[in-house]
Amino acid sequence: MRKIILALLLLVGAQSISAQMLMLHTTADLNLAEDIMSDTAFERYIWAIGYGSDHTEADNMAMAQLASIDLDIVAVHTSQSSSEQLNVESARTREVDEMEYVGTAMMYLENIHRIDLSNQLNDKDRKVYKYMVLRYVTAEEWARRYDSLSQKINSYLESAKLFDSVVDKLRCYTWAYALLTSYRGAPILVDGKAADQAVIAYIKDMLNGIDVNVIGIEKVEGDAKYPHKLYLDFTYQGEPLSDITFSYFDGGGIVEGEGVKDGRSMVMMSKLPESFTITIDCFMEDQARQQDASIYHSIQKLRMSGQLTGSIKQVETKPKGVKPLKEIDTNSQKVASAVNQKLTQSLAEYGKTSQATGSEEYVAIMNQIVASFSDESIDISHHFTPRGASDFENIVTEGKPVVARTPEWKFVKFDSLVICRELPLKLKFSSSRKSFIEDVVFRINARTKKIESVAYKLSSATERSIMATDWPEIDRLTLITFLEDYRSAYCLRDIAYIKKVFSDDAYIIVGKVLQRSTQQFNDKTELIDPSGKVVYTRYSKKQYVENLQRSFRSKEFINVRFEECTASKGYAAKKNIYAVQVRQLYSSNNYADEGILTLAIDMREEDNPLVRVRVWQQERDVNYTAEQMIERTVSTEGSFSQK
Repeated sequence: MRKIILALLLLVGAQSISAQMLMLHTTADLNLAEDIMSDTAFERYIWAIGYGSDHTEADNMAMAQLASIDLDIVAVHTSQSSSEQLNVESARTREVDEMEYVGTAMMYLENIHRIDLSNQLNDKDRKVYKYMVLRYVTAEEWARRYDSLSQKINSYLESAKLFDSVVDKLRCYTWAYALLTSYRGAPILVDGKAADQAVIAYIKDMLNGIDVNVIGIEKVEGDAKYPHKLYLDFTYQGEPLSDITFSYFDGGGIVEGEGVKDGRSMVMMSKLPESFTITIDCFMEDQARQQDASIYHSIQKLRMSGQLTGSIKQVETKPKGVKPLKEIDTNSQKVASAVNQKLTQSLAEYGKTSQATGSEEYVAIMNQIVASFSDESIDISHHFTPRGASDFENIVTEGKPVVARTPEWKFVKFDSLVICRELPLKLKFSSSRKSFIEDVVFRINARTKKIESVAYKLSSATERSIMATDWPEIDRLTLITFLEDYRSAYCLRDIAYIKKVFSDDAYIIVGKVLQRSTQQFNDKTELIDPSGKVVYTRYSKKQYVENLQRSFRSKEFINVRFEECTASKGYAAKKNIYAVQVRQLYSSNNYADEGILTLAIDMREEDNPLVRVRVWQQERDVNYTAEQMIERTVSTEGSFSQK
């Protein structure tokens, strides 16, 4: 790397700045710059100077230097005699091309000012640098940055207590720990202990509670490079684990970004060792990169310092009950699976009355579809209606899917349809090194035996929330089917469906979390509220759809997950009006957020559901509960609007 030695004018080095050099445009600028740089002990101002070949480089250098300032070091050296000068380069500076992040505490600092000193460079310095920038804040602002950081840390600690999901708890605790490494303010205590110590203990306990087991092995015919497909169960204290990310060694290199859904995952290997190691991404770094820049930079700092570790799990390759490799054919060898048992219990919640008869015919259809994933010569087109074929084509072209586990078929009678649940697929996006496990449901016409539609399944937890209502079974399945279609439309970037499903007069509130800028190119601060400022905007359907189209074009993938679901259903004059509120976790290759999504859906026309209300908020609001959406939706001349 090109080394750039910064002649920074910090501490005693500031004394080399002469008034002649600081011939600025106004006397006020001259006086201010001289005053700032005369404060070598940083008692009134915290400041730094950066040089560069352009304004951006000079400004970034100044910001990087400001981020690296440690006032404890300053205090030690300023207490010494003036003849004991500090080695500025070794103790106070960092090379700009080694500064891959801006200090986390800096990201909580407001009112960072700038004075451009470029036209004051002398001829000698101008041969090396063309631009010079002074960055500074008041000592009061500098002290307050830890107050904001403390608030952010405490918000994650509180959220960790409220979440039911161990993955959400783990994320909140690890992100709080990452921020704590940059915190130097008043002590933060958790259960009477120093926060960093308490949080580490919580994280270790949760990671120790995670078990990973191989429950099946399949030999993949025709794949010379990765002939071994291993089915994995992920559980936490015996319960299926979802939405965790891990990495492993496949025999040729490290594979990152592997996903888990409802306790299931699948990996491919070139060789089949006795055991192998997986590393759970407890810091959820990719999500942090998209969702909270300050946390991402803290994680980067931990990585550079060697403190970043994940949960290492040693997994025995050959589970009890699986035949030796030489006896394995193309059918997976399965053993008892805690995850499968839990999912079977979940399926049973649909009730005995909903089970379809004559399932052998449906099994034959689905087995042929499964076989088509490994043998493209198999013609399955005759099993689909035009819409069903279009849905299936969208799904099989997303993320190069492969079958992630031998399906445990379940057929549910739903009005004139039979719902086939479910085909587990693994989607892999190579450019962003992400993978997801998605379960696919097929809706088959009970008379024609044609597949009419295909969609991604909801999480088991979301399904259980809806099935736990006291509604008639057909109403519960109606809402589940709609939410599957709605979620799938965003994951597959199906703008045609979204145009169709939103009513022309829909009430749409969109929230967007603004990411903090690390670039400072003018004299006005560009830093945003460190909690991640959220801007709420009301859009017409036309505006909303146009914005989505632009957004979809920039996405390699979109993954939408619904959790913590509550649902309500209207009666009498509001019959067939449904409202649902979920915690939505949205991630893509270039943006991520999580918040509360509330929908009001008009299902009076069975084949034409319409979203009347769509509100996204960062936190739950008592004025926008599912029940409130039903109450606020009123009938006007055959349609519905909001009070």
